[in-house]
Amino acid sequence: MLLSSGAPQDNKMSGAAGGESGGDGNNYITWFLYTGQPNSEIPRDVAHVLIDPSVKVIAADAFRGCNQLLEVRLYGGLEEIGYSAFRDCKSLKNFKSPSTVKKIDAGAFAYCVKLVEVELCEGLDEIGLSAFYLCKSLKHMKVPSTVKKIDNCAFNNCWQLEEVELCEGLQEIGDQAFEGCKSLGRISVPSTVKVIGYDAFDGCFNLVEVELCEGLETIGEGAFSGCKSLKSFKVPSTVKVIGDWAFLCCEQLVEVGLCEGLKQIGAYAFDGCKSLKHMKIPSTVGIRNIGQYAFRGCEQLHL
Repeated sequence: MLLSSGAPQDNKMSGAAGGESGGDGNNYITWFLYTGQPNSEIPRDVAHVLIDPSVKVIAADAFRGCNQLLEVRLYGGLEEIGYSAFRDCKSLKNFKSPSTVKKIDAGAFAYCVKLVEVELCEGLDEIGLSAFYLCKSLKHMKVPSTVKKIDNCAFNNCWQLEEVELCEGLQEIGDQAFEGCKSLGRISVPSTVKVIGYDAFDGCFNLVEVELCEGLETIGEGAFSGCKSLKSFKVPSTVKVIGDWAFLCCEQLVEVGLCEGLKQIGAYAFDGCKSLKHMKIPSTVGIRNIGQYAFRGCEQLHL
């Protein structure tokens, strides 16, 4: 349904993304009213979308490939943004999610290459698989405390992502969740996180500071591989396993603090850490629990 009007006004409206809309009586824009129509009934050249307050779920692929989409306005009451709902919306720059949204499904905003700002509210439970994959203009992200898991590849290859705020309540950072976020400079992992998945921060070339808290149990395979700017790292005493390739080719890593309680250092865990000088292996790590080539290429390390 198309509505020609100035900017809709309603105090229940959640917010808008992108564009300026007229309200002076002379400058009108055309809004598309989404009431749950199938993908085939949504114009691919739509630029301004108003989500009807009756809508609980934006359906899978609803606006996928709408390359001219500039603005989306949402009402409180929306509960789910479906699978690939806004995938490939290459002109969308901003998005504000209502506090009633519980789930952002897999690929919901993948390949939104101009998306700069996303505001997520407390109440969100789930950020799905590849939800913001290759949103290469995204710069800042605050993950609400109600989110328990950041799913696999959720922010993978968000090249300009500089700042991520993670809150107490988060329990797991999924596989490849922030892989390739090459502008990310620091990350503070809350004490409630138990698992950092494999390749979670792989290829974060500018990551210089990582803060981990007591409570973390597993640093997954390749979790920090290729973090070439990382210079020091302290592993909490609650960590039992450092996975294979966990710090592979962290070329500037000089010092790693390991604590009693650690049980396993995986294969190739510190392979290629050519600047590594200081590390003491805890007594709780048996020689048989140090994987092959765990310290290969650590030319300056004396254990």
